[in-house]
Amino acid sequence: MNRIVDSRDTLVALLSAAVGFALLHRMVFPEHHPLLQLILLNRPQLFYGIKYAYLVSLFTTPFITFSVLFSLLYIFGTRARKDPGLVQLPMYPEPTGRDRLYIVLGEVHYTKRPEPVPNPRWLAIPERGLYTGIAIFGAIGSGKTSGCMFPFAEQIFGYRAEDKERRIGGLMLEVKGDFCEKVKRILESCGRGDDYVEISLDSPYRYNPLHNDLDAYALAYGIASLLNNLFGKGKEPFWQQAYTNLVKFIILLHKVLYDYVTLFDVYECAINPDLLEQKIVQGDTALGTQYVLIGIDDFLADRNLEAYPFEKDPEQGRMKAPDSQKLRAYLTEHLILHEVSVESTAAEIAAWTQDEEKRQQFEAVKRWFYQDWKRIDARLRTSIVEGISVFLSLFDDNPAVKRVFCPPKETYDPVANQDGRYGKPLPSFSVLIETGAVCALNFPISANPGLAKAIGTLLKQDFQRSVLNRIPRIERQTDRHWREVFFLCDEYQAFATVGENDPSGDEKFFALARQAKCISIVATQSISSLRSSLPGESWRTLLQTFRTKIFLALSDDFSARTASELCGKEEQLKPNYNIAENGQDAGVSVLTGRATSHRSTLSTSKGYSVQRDFTFEPKIFSELRNAQAIVLAYDGLNPHPPTYCYLKPYYLDKNSSYFEQLAKGEI
Repeated sequence: MNRIVDSRDTLVALLSAAVGFALLHRMVFPEHHPLLQLILLNRPQLFYGIKYAYLVSLFTTPFITFSVLFSLLYIFGTRARKDPGLVQLPMYPEPTGRDRLYIVLGEVHYTKRPEPVPNPRWLAIPERGLYTGIAIFGAIGSGKTSGCMFPFAEQIFGYRAEDKERRIGGLMLEVKGDFCEKVKRILESCGRGDDYVEISLDSPYRYNPLHNDLDAYALAYGIASLLNNLFGKGKEPFWQQAYTNLVKFIILLHKVLYDYVTLFDVYECAINPDLLEQKIVQGDTALGTQYVLIGIDDFLADRNLEAYPFEKDPEQGRMKAPDSQKLRAYLTEHLILHEVSVESTAAEIAAWTQDEEKRQQFEAVKRWFYQDWKRIDARLRTSIVEGISVFLSLFDDNPAVKRVFCPPKETYDPVANQDGRYGKPLPSFSVLIETGAVCALNFPISANPGLAKAIGTLLKQDFQRSVLNRIPRIERQTDRHWREVFFLCDEYQAFATVGENDPSGDEKFFALARQAKCISIVATQSISSLRSSLPGESWRTLLQTFRTKIFLALSDDFSARTASELCGKEEQLKPNYNIAENGQDAGVSVLTGRATSHRSTLSTSKGYSVQRDFTFEPKIFSELRNAQAIVLAYDGLNPHPPTYCYLKPYYLDKNSSYFEQLAKGEI
């Protein structure tokens, strides 16, 4: 019936032509009638006019009749009995059978009307468009997780699942804890159960955010930037500089002495200056025996110095004694000039001179501690320490957190940890992503919101750094196949960080990750939630890095208005109506007191004007149904116009149309 109605113009023309030719043979024009013959003799033009009008009416009358019949059928037949189940949706392409990488977002019918069409199509983002990022915005209960995150993850994990050299790996972050279990089941259904690597308080893996190849300054700068994102950035840059300096030298000291450092070590040395000085003395001891030298006259002038084991050094002509904190404090208090000297054995000198860089770094730590840190006012030092201890203490008050994220050095020693007593060290992300592993952080934010965000952000920054390091390697080894990597983040507002003027930040990573073949998909409740979790107007810079944007139902006016503005404006015909009434001999009625007239005229007019208006009004975003979205898609080359898109929740049949599922009450 729908096909007949859609082809009604052609059918009307064919039927009217057939009936017209039939009538032409059956109802021949009676030109031999006496009256017509009389007209022909006197007025031949009138005769031929009547004849041709008669012949034309044999075709036009059936045409008008069939047009009216088909119009009535269209109005009262097909529209009244329109069945959304008649929509013929193309077969859904299974992820495991795809020969190229793309993600199907959902089905598309009319671009600007939420109505079904007989032959809808799939809206898919090809590989080159996936590298430019996908952002999903939807209020609570709009279906962004079930309609976007789960189906998208299933398509990514299913692509080349049987090929160990090409299947996709990456990082997944979430805050509720259920997404990890679903991802684990998806991987198992694809035959990739062994690729799942989970970081949680109950998992065997140990992850130390400071155990990598970055230098001390880069690690300290990352921690200071994280503090700004967690607790806000002040107008005075001194505090971030002070945090960075303190953490940098503590990390550097541990790397020089032990080649290993954890966040707990940084916290412990930051709040305990005596412990920090003790470690510096240990470094001096490793360099050799440390002595304090004073002049002979100074020693003879103060008899209290006899309590210390001073001896005369004939080579230097001064008195020397083994270094100690008590001796230094006495000399400083009594303003006695002194000098610290180190005497090393041949074996000690040989061991340290093999790594001259470490010796120089240790000397830099000593200069900072004695010439900078100890000269700062005690109250100012306390403020600096308190500024970072509020974050670093998270890795001390919870033994489970300390065990997982601050493991001992023996964890990374294959000999000392042969039996796994210290846990299983998490491989670096440069190894994980090149082996197709799927790393997931299962740390529900309800347990400890601040710690969950801190760990998630540190893990994210470590992953981003490893991904960006692929770019020069990809350029050098163009003949090698480099597998795609992904970054999935649900409730992204809990982990979003921006650098603004700093060189770090998500907006900088997403802008560069395309070259590293990284597929970034994030979901958040609204643009407002992203705006409230980021400083200033930096949310705009972050938002523009996602070329494909999926808007589900939005419940706040700012997000709806911003989404409407992003969809743009277009020229539209707007109708205008005018009604005018004129009266003559008007007067006032004695009974009603209203104006009245004996003669009046009433006129109405309707006109159209072209105006630029929003393609989708803000109200539309607030009224979207569940699993119904408006998508701004980008295929990697050209942006697509905004369109209605109907998502495919993971628990429903993907080969069944949205409108059919809606009619059955499945959505």
